[in-house]
Amino acid sequence: MEHIISVLVENKFGVLSRIANLFSGRGYNIETLSVAPTLDASMSMMTIVTSGDDRIIEQIVKQLNKLIDVIKVVDLNESEFVEREMALIKVHTRQGRRFHAHDVHHRGHRGCK
Repeated sequence: MEHIISVLVENKFGVLSRIANLFSGRGYNIETLSVAPTLDASMSMMTIVTSGDDRIIEQIVKQLNKLIDVIKVVDLNESEFVEREMALIKVHTRQGRRFHAHDVHHRGHRGCK
């Protein structure tokens, strides 16, 4: 089963490498990984998507919590969460057709919040 794990870490050199090594050293796979700084520049938020049964995910969470640079680990599958995807699309249009492309974009966003 796919799990999304949120990890708050100290924004230091080598933290990403240590977390990736934790996964690879134990034979776990990272399906997707996203890392971004938080409002506090001393911390970063990692979002890791991995798969495994509940026992494996529990082991991953325990091992992550043992790392010194890890502040907080949350398995998002244990609570309700919103999952979104985003696409960046480049559209080439002639000058006279740009309004039409803009209009199509806005019609696609109706009802989205």
